[in-house]
Amino acid sequence: MEKTIVASDIKLFVSDSAVRQIQLMQENDYTLEGLSFRIKIGGKGCGGFTYDTGFSEFHADDLVIETSYPIINYTLKVLIDPFTAYYTQDSTLDYLLDPASNEEGFVVTNAADGEHKGKFFKDESKLPPWAKA
Repeated sequence: MEKTIVASDIKLFVSDSAVRQIQLMQENDYTLEGLSFRIKIGGKGCGGFTYDTGFSEFHADDLVIETSYPIINYTLKVLIDPFTAYYTQDSTLDYLLDPASNEEGFVVTNAADGEHKGKFFKDESKLPPWAKA
């Protein structure tokens, strides 16, 4: 049975630090005007997926997860393509800043990452409906 993924199927928790960082970036970088934040599967290795984050334009097949934060007067729009949406239906977006190691950036944690290690794609039950033979 095929299942169509819609934005309401996606459970995306966005940490306060991620919301604040995205807001800060959008409010202070004029090159981001008209763009929304995107989460995308960037690759696949033996340990599971890697994720890319950044700002982009809306694409016709994107799912849009929109959340309002009235306390800071901000509405966050997160874009996710159908492939990424299929594999990240329960995930967290965080922003980490570690001055001690001079590391910072957005981190996506997928609750189902354990299912996507190794050659999981050889099991047709784990493929999106459109990818099955």
